[in-house]
Amino acid sequence: MSTRHAFEKFRVAFWVASAGLIGLYIYGLVWGAYGALQLGVLSFVCLALLALFVFHEIRLRVDLRRHPREVDHTDKERRGF
Repeated sequence: MSTRHAFEKFRVAFWVASAGLIGLYIYGLVWGAYGALQLGVLSFVCLALLALFVFHEIRLRVDLRRHPREVDHTDKERRGF
C-alpha cells in the first residue's frame, strides 16, 4: 500500500470519527443529558473539529472551482450538436 493511499484512508477515517463525535455531542446537548460547560475540554475539541471541517470544506470548494473543466464542448458547438 502506498503512502498516499494510506493517508487517504486515514483522512476519511478522521472525518468520519470527527462527525461521529460531534454527532454524539450534539445529541447529548439536544436531549439535555449534559450541559456544554459540564464537558469542558470535549466542548473545545468539538468546536475545534467543527472549525477544521468548515476550513476543509471552504478550501475544497475553492480548489474545485479552480480546477479546469475536463470536457471541452467548443467542437460540438461549432458542428451544431
